[in-house]
Amino acid sequence: MIKYYKSSIKDSELKELTKFEKGCWINVIDPNEDVLKQLEKDLDLDEQNLLSGIDKYEIPRAEFEDEGTYIILKTINPNDKKETNTILIVIGPNYILTLSKYQPRFITNIINIINKKNKSKIITTQKLKTLLYFLSEINNEFETTTLNLVKNVDKTKDSVMELRDKDITGLLKQEDALNNFVSAYTYSNRVYERILKNVKFFEEDKEMLDDLIIEGKEIHLLCMDSLRTISNIRNHFEILMSNKLNRVITLLTVFTIMISIPAAISGIYGMNIGLPMQNNPLAFYYILVGVMILISLFLFYLKKKKVI
Repeated sequence: MIKYYKSSIKDSELKELTKFEKGCWINVIDPNEDVLKQLEKDLDLDEQNLLSGIDKYEIPRAEFEDEGTYIILKTINPNDKKETNTILIVIGPNYILTLSKYQPRFITNIINIINKKNKSKIITTQKLKTLLYFLSEINNEFETTTLNLVKNVDKTKDSVMELRDKDITGLLKQEDALNNFVSAYTYSNRVYERILKNVKFFEEDKEMLDDLIIEGKEIHLLCMDSLRTISNIRNHFEILMSNKLNRVITLLTVFTIMISIPAAISGIYGMNIGLPMQNNPLAFYYILVGVMILISLFLFYLKKKKVI
């Protein structure tokens, strides 16, 4: 699906176009092979870079070619906030293009402006400012999602004694998401630094991009701290489970030995041979008392050794 939008300084309202115009924003979602060939032919774009825009596992990067600047970044999956998708942003000679498998939430929010007929926050004829707006929205979405994950991790930390299997499963999913975000922040900051070096911005735009880099580094550190917290929670939980298992095994061992003592004695006196006190009418009670004494001595020994 290809959509064309345009807004200018004179007319700040973002409008949907029926065809390509100079200074427009081209939004491409889930393109098939025919759409990719059309983009390659009409805009003279590199086919491999276009394919990278819909590759979930593509690594963020920036390439500066004669036909335009290719910027590949990660965005939050609109269907699952614990996963990331790839987005391609192309700065052409007279247009800006975004291409992705799934429409990012920030693009959905921009398009909603059209439906509400509100003033647009982007001027598509100013390509670099539009680019910075896109980058800022991507950063904001990552930051919001990351902060929510960190908040959930902190809640889990406070209730580590009450964790259940589903809680541990959720924690592992959060860990996987944070690892994905750490990777996204690392590569994205490198991309931003490359853009800063290779693209000529106005001074105020440079400062905005610098701010995005700083924000990315701060959230990256927050992710790392949260990952360490998850690691500590997991280690704590493993220690608790190990201690519980050891106590259960100890109790079962003690119980087994306690059962074995009378079982051994009754087994001996159950043999069909001559035995001491076999004719004594109080033999059963003597044996019972002897068993109780042995068990008591055994329990006293375990208590003294702090086994139980």
